[in-house]
Amino acid sequence: MINFAVYRKFVNLNNGKRVLLRPLLEEDLTRLYNLFAEASEDDTKFLKDEVKRPDIVERWVSKLDYERVMPLVAYCDDRLVGDVAVYRGSKTIRHVGEIRIFLAKDFRGVGLGSKMLQEMFEVAKKADLMFLRAEVILDHAKVVKAFRRLGFDLRCTLDDYFMRRDGVTHDIALMIKRLNRPEEFTF
Repeated sequence: MINFAVYRKFVNLNNGKRVLLRPLLEEDLTRLYNLFAEASEDDTKFLKDEVKRPDIVERWVSKLDYERVMPLVAYCDDRLVGDVAVYRGSKTIRHVGEIRIFLAKDFRGVGLGSKMLQEMFEVAKKADLMFLRAEVILDHAKVVKAFRRLGFDLRCTLDDYFMRRDGVTHDIALMIKRLNRPEEFTF
């Protein structure tokens, strides 16, 4: 398992900016909330949680459990500009993690998402996960393409699987990336 107490990494983006990647900490509460509060309704309507509610964001930060959820944030200067997390499965899917990512609008298309996802692949491997799962809205062709570029396979589509808070449904692309293989046994 990765030691989140000391983990820090700087990455350079395509626009020349330098960003710090590190685990989410309790002290990030206000900046994480600001990341979502500044986002448009169009940007947040496809997220699983109501991220514009302060109590939701506060619950994430106050109940940090890195064994269950591995969250990384990206800072540019003193601003939190990205959030990626892997939610570890339990019991029969304890080797599978679900990955979710959100970026500030002005930090999209500059390589931050790819760098954050690649970093999470390494974190997930060190946490002994074998697979990462991503549920992507099928209509978001650029996002599906980006996940494919990063090694995810589109395994199936699920009609009307995602329902927004306003009741509108969308088809989902279920995408899987293999990280680690179980040790092979020889006899």
